[in-house]
Amino acid sequence: MANENPKDLYNQVCNNIYPQINGRGRLYKTIQIIVGEEQLHEQEKTKKICDYFGIKPYANKDEDKEIINDLLDGILRNAPINNVIAIIAKVINQGVNMEWIFVAAAFTFVGLFLYKQTIDKKEQAKIKPAVQEIKEQPIFLHPISASLCLVVSASIASNFINRSTLKIDELTYLIDNASYFLCTTVEVANSNEQNLEITDENISPDSIREVYIRININDGRNMIDKKIPYYLKTNLPLQAQCTVKKLACLENLSGLEKFNRV
Repeated sequence: MANENPKDLYNQVCNNIYPQINGRGRLYKTIQIIVGEEQLHEQEKTKKICDYFGIKPYANKDEDKEIINDLLDGILRNAPINNVIAIIAKVINQGVNMEWIFVAAAFTFVGLFLYKQTIDKKEQAKIKPAVQEIKEQPIFLHPISASLCLVVSASIASNFINRSTLKIDELTYLIDNASYFLCTTVEVANSNEQNLEITDENISPDSIREVYIRININDGRNMIDKKIPYYLKTNLPLQAQCTVKKLACLENLSGLEKFNRV
């Protein structure tokens, strides 16, 4: 594809735009045409660009010229003084009309706004990874086995003779009916158990004995060291595996000093 002469292309563009810009809001109208929204009811692009630079849709010629003068101040501020004079003289001598200036300024405003959007996107891209880095990551905790040691009456314990596993609601029932309880690690439970005076007496619902029952819970991390029955129950995992480790009558209440009494 052959390259088109920039001057010829610019003249084509200007010749298309010139007849359409008259009356009020010339700069606004020129930007509408450049972004292709002059025939649209919704003019989102035009509004964003013009709002950013303070260009009004019904501005008079002097108001538009003030906006353009601000643009020229920025362009010419750092130019050598001789070049500035030469540019102004050339514009005057060639009799350049204001329509040419409106078109040139409109293209400049559109280009500046699009470039600003590009810069903003790059800045957002730099910030986004930093936000992701500080995002809190979920922490996986390995299950910790807990031993729930309870003292219940023989009438309650007799319902669980010869049971190797318990359902969650059954364990909750035992907690609700315990007179003493302690939830701790398996190691501590083994040590405490040595201090209890356990008998070989059969568990009978008519017995007046207190019964010690120990249940190992495969994932009881959040239950360990809880001092109130309510917190034992609310921290009991719904999918926990509850295994009866010990079920025996107590000779007396000796050795329960470390237990919590209800």
